[in-house]
Amino acid sequence: MQTDGEDGRVVVRLSGEIDLSNVDGLEAQIGEAISDVRDVVIDLTAVDFIDSRGLRLLKRVSAAVAGRDGKLVIVAPASSIARSVLDMTGMSEELDVRDAV
Repeated sequence: MQTDGEDGRVVVRLSGEIDLSNVDGLEAQIGEAISDVRDVVIDLTAVDFIDSRGLRLLKRVSAAVAGRDGKLVIVAPASSIARSVLDMTGMSEELDVRDAV
């Protein structure tokens, strides 16, 4: 996980796999990274695998950001694994999913 703050928002770049083995630690890291900003971008471009626990993580981040009147954007290019999973599960309709930051 890498984070960059820019223009009052934080960009969280994830890579590799997001699954049962790492989602709890990842959620804690993301929580720390986004605790003092309203707007958040989660970049899934370099994610090779995401399971249902990873999808639930995105929903929890979305709820946390919405709870402070912020905006969450998920970056998942059309050709990415993450975008395929988001589309297949219907989450791309629920979240603001874009092709690029």
